Amino acid sequence: MNENTKKIKNELADYFEEERQLLFRKGVSAIIINKKNEFLLVNLESFEDKYFAIPGGGVDQEETLKDAVYREINEELGISRESLDFAGLCKESLRLVFKTKKLTRGEIEYDGMERHFFGFKFIGNDNEIKLQEDEIRSYKWVPYEDLKEYLLFDNQLEDTSEKIKEIFPNLL
Repeated sequence: MNENTKKIKNELADYFEEERQLLFRKGVSAIIINKKNEFLLVNLESFEDKYFAIPGGGVDQEETLKDAVYREINEELGISRESLDFAGLCKESLRLVFKTKKLTRGEIEYDGMERHFFGFKFIGNDNEIKLQEDEIRSYKWVPYEDLKEYLLFDNQLEDTSEKIKEIFPNLL
């Protein structure tokens, strides 16, 4: 084996070793539509005003994905399970590697997150929505064609649109 081949093999081995060691925090995202087929987006306190996201968060230890998504919706938005009709769960999760700082929870430092997407129809009233203080700055109901104005993080619009099409195929 020549030196160049050895170098390439070592680089590949290093790459795959790094990939195996990445830690992803398991999380859930809730794609919620209202009676007008608009999507619920949240602006987190940690975001600039122009950036929005699908509601969601991390899965606690010993918690199921389903329990986590209902808990996160209730914590962030005050929406109860009774005000939601389950519409579906995406077959595959979405893995994102953080570009800059890592997420630290307890003593564990995560390199990224793995999100599981759920879909719901909101059957309640907007007056039920109570934003989580110190975490959620505001929320908006946004038509699908306007999501590009709010989902501004890298690949966020494309990734979210793909999940929307999977859960709500007849909507678009």
